[in-house]
Amino acid sequence: MSSAPSPQRVTDESAASGGKGQREHAGSREVGGGPPVHSAFKVRDLSSPYLMELWLVSAVVTILGVRLYLELTGYPQVGGSTLHIAHMLWGALAMVVSFGMLLIMASAVWKPSAAVVGGFGFGLFIDELGKFITQDNDYFYRPAIALIYAVLVVFFLITRTIDRVDKITPGDRMLYAAQCIDQLVIGRLDEEGRAAGLRHLEESGNTSPLALRMREILETADVSSPSSRSRLLDWRDRAAGVYWKMVGNHWMWRLVVLGFVIQVLNFAGSLALAMRDDRFDVTDGFTFSEVGALASGFVAGLLAVFGLVMIVRNQRLQGLKALANSTLVTLLFGQFFAFAVSQFAALGSLTLQLVILGVLRFWMTSETHSSPDGA
Repeated sequence: MSSAPSPQRVTDESAASGGKGQREHAGSREVGGGPPVHSAFKVRDLSSPYLMELWLVSAVVTILGVRLYLELTGYPQVGGSTLHIAHMLWGALAMVVSFGMLLIMASAVWKPSAAVVGGFGFGLFIDELGKFITQDNDYFYRPAIALIYAVLVVFFLITRTIDRVDKITPGDRMLYAAQCIDQLVIGRLDEEGRAAGLRHLEESGNTSPLALRMREILETADVSSPSSRSRLLDWRDRAAGVYWKMVGNHWMWRLVVLGFVIQVLNFAGSLALAMRDDRFDVTDGFTFSEVGALASGFVAGLLAVFGLVMIVRNQRLQGLKALANSTLVTLLFGQFFAFAVSQFAALGSLTLQLVILGVLRFWMTSETHSSPDGA
């Protein structure tokens, strides 16, 4: 759901009209006799994980698209014989447009579009990183791709950390329910949104006149029909359905386990052969990328071995968690060094690792729900 402007003002006025004062708490405020609500600066948008994901996907697609376009067209120069208009400037313009969507438009229905435009702009901007960290403005600086990948990973980790910082208070849920009414006013509230709003009210535990009136509005309102739903959302849901159906297939699970077995055997065999044939020559030293790739591969391999052993011992959930952690080590560290060495040739491995992580997440969820203790 989206953020409504000045949400605290609504609850403050409600408290005043009810003849009840409001008391300050550490980091929260009790309003209208109801449960405490966080400061307006602390209440997170519940759709923020989806919006940040949309932003990241837009940035990644833009980077790949720009590199592919430049490769196919022979790296044309925009600006004639005297000027060179770098696409970083177009990226800055796109980010300004996305900020304008958020700052000017009242309805939060613009947030997904702003996320896409902002991600597009950031992708154009960060793609030229090589020019601004080298003395000779080298766009083709080899480590640039790895650094871009690292920047995107850091953004991903930051968004996930922020999403887990604060627990949702009952008072916060009042604000989320009010945002559902905001969607109702502009004709964007469907049955799913109505149910979410009523659920927030129920979980808030608030029985004030304001909460009762909000419940009445949501229960009696005419919501939008499924036919008026955004096609983009329909396409997203269909794609998600196909993806989860694919990763939930038992054959996919067997392929993933087989892949981990091959990965462990390949890593152990390569290391053994290198040492046996005296090819493990360290007299010239290792490069930073080689050390990083070796270390991340070793840690990922140990986690994979542990996970496979746990699965064989019928401790499936622990095994799945270990395999997922092995994949995360590869994604967060191994892929960084892979991009540093082989640049875009590492895209195939990245795609495969993402699919594997999706399969493992699916089966971890299934295993958790089927476990008697829910652990």
